[in-house]
Amino acid sequence: MKTILGALGLLALVLLGADPVAGEVFLLTNGGQVTGELLNPDETPRKSFVIRTPAGVEVTLDAAEVVKRLEQSPAEIEYEKTKGRYPDTVEGQWELAEWCAKNHLSAQRKVHLERVIALDPDHKRARAALGYGQVDGKWQTQEEVMQGRGYRRYQGRWMTAQGIEVIEQKRKQENEEKAWYANVKRWSGWLGGDKGDEARREFAAIADPAAVKALAAFLDQDRRLPAQVIYVEALARIGDGEAREALAIRSIEDPVEEVRLTCLDHLKKEKHPDVVAYYVGKLKNQKDNRVVNLAAVALGQTGDASCVGPLIDALVTVHKFKVTTGKPGQTSTSFGSGGTGLSAGSSTKVVSVPMQNQAVLDALIALTGGVNFNFDVQAWQSWHASKNKRPALDARRD
Repeated sequence: MKTILGALGLLALVLLGADPVAGEVFLLTNGGQVTGELLNPDETPRKSFVIRTPAGVEVTLDAAEVVKRLEQSPAEIEYEKTKGRYPDTVEGQWELAEWCAKNHLSAQRKVHLERVIALDPDHKRARAALGYGQVDGKWQTQEEVMQGRGYRRYQGRWMTAQGIEVIEQKRKQENEEKAWYANVKRWSGWLGGDKGDEARREFAAIADPAAVKALAAFLDQDRRLPAQVIYVEALARIGDGEAREALAIRSIEDPVEEVRLTCLDHLKKEKHPDVVAYYVGKLKNQKDNRVVNLAAVALGQTGDASCVGPLIDALVTVHKFKVTTGKPGQTSTSFGSGGTGLSAGSSTKVVSVPMQNQAVLDALIALTGGVNFNFDVQAWQSWHASKNKRPALDARRD
């Protein structure tokens, strides 16, 4: 018998009494499958699959109906031959499930375990094998328990909806940042060329905070001054916390004074506590006295008197230097009360040097309205303490 198998293919097989055994498995677009022997294996190009089922039915499938073609393993073939010998009882289905487990047929085993609990809902071994446990007197799988507690399975882990949202939002942001990096890289390449005007228009239109990382990266890497100014202006227009941080970093670390000052010009237009805090932190730099003074210049221009205390602490800072004495390879003779001695080569030691920071003093004078105690730290501290004293409350009553 021949038939064309479409959307009702599985139903046709059931009605015809088909019981698939050996052969291949053909997965269908409609979610079903057909098992049997392929009768036209050499057809090229493939237009159809002609299959003889174990019941002797010839089925013709259009090639577009078949999603995947799988060859059955020896265990699967043996399973199809023997499964009908087990009765549809609790014992029979449990025994068949155990046979499937020994032969590593997990999908088939699950079918028969589910049949066992359909026949005997309290079958403990079948329940356990299917991942059930008793919770509040009810059989529930781990999935049911976790879902009842508000968790979802996500990337192999149980997570709350909020946790999933955070991960997905982070992934979305990373993808947006990558896209902006590609855009900035492309437009950067246009600067100075025939598409320079178009590139400047593109940079001038940027308003998305997701572009900050790309702009900051190119501000650091691209040493062309006109291009750096464009990146700075784009960051200033975005103006969020991350953009301000990028500008603050370049206002201290960029080797080009014009870039530093351009960043600072944009930052000083408005008072932002996060920017002030960044510069105050740089006042504590012990490795590079230049950083201390650059931070002081920036603080002096913010107009924020809250940083007077940290500036006083940074008037004189101590920095460590390596000092080498003598010349390598030379031997010198010394004379002293202990007799004559010889010393060879050079020696290196670390010395601590206190340094007066003129930029810090200038910032203090600017922020205090002209107060000037020079580098007398103690005088500055006494003055600052007196300014911050609150008048004592008069406890007398009229």
